[in-house]
Amino acid sequence: MIEIPDQVETVATIRQVIDARNCHALLPNGKEIWGFIGKGIPDFPLHEGAKVRVRMRVSDFSYGELLGT
Repeated sequence: MIEIPDQVETVATIRQVIDARNCHALLPNGKEIWGFIGKGIPDFPLHEGAKVRVRMRVSDFSYGELLGT
């Protein structure tokens, strides 16, 4: 039996920085998501146009946890 993961990782491009831990980002297919730096991850600078790794739940691709560049 094939096990389906509950989370996936990809790379997104920051479109608009909201504050130090939140942004709007674009997935490779052009879909815009809400990106956030989670509580357990140290702050890192968010810059428009930067590529960042993002982890998303397969049940909801409208937001993702930013993991760093």
